[in-house]
Parts: sequence; C-alpha cells; structure tokens
Amino acid sequence: MYKLDEETHLTIVYCLHKARPVRSRFKRGLDGKEVGVFASRTPDRLSPIGLQDVRLVRVEDTALIVEGLDAIDGTPVLDIKMSWSRG
Repeated sequence: MYKLDEETHLTIVYCLHKARPVRSRFKRGLDGKEVGVFASRTPDRLSPIGLQDVRLVRVEDTALIVEGLDAIDGTPVLDIKMSWSRG
C-alpha cells in the first residue's frame, strides 16, 4: 500500500465468487429475448475473474475507498494495479 495514495486510478482484479456457471446464450429476464452472456448485465459470467478500472478516493489504513467498482462487499480482491486509464 506504500505510495498508493499518490495514484488517482487503479485497476482492480477480483474473483466473482458468488457467480454461478452460465450458458453462453440464454433468455434475458427483462424481455425474454435470447442473448449472449456478454450482451447482458447478468452477474453470472463464463469466467469468475472480474477486472475494472476505478477512481481511488482515499486510502484508510489497509482499506481502499474507490468509486466505480461493480462488485459486492466482501468480494475477494486478487490484485491491485496502477491504472493508465484516467477516466
């Protein structure tokens, strides 16, 4: 965590530990249309790995306060990297 507070954006790699296996095509719940998994917002994914660029708000001891992470509380973080993306 040393010097991490000097960054503005991070890339978070995390495990989608609550996702269930999903077929690559299924009927979407909203309208019943058949779509591929990547054309949906389902939390169930083909791969259990999540990757997202976020804005670092602040560092509090060993906790990172970020904006823009599409994960639930308690999601296991696998890696944290400096991001070249600046929003």
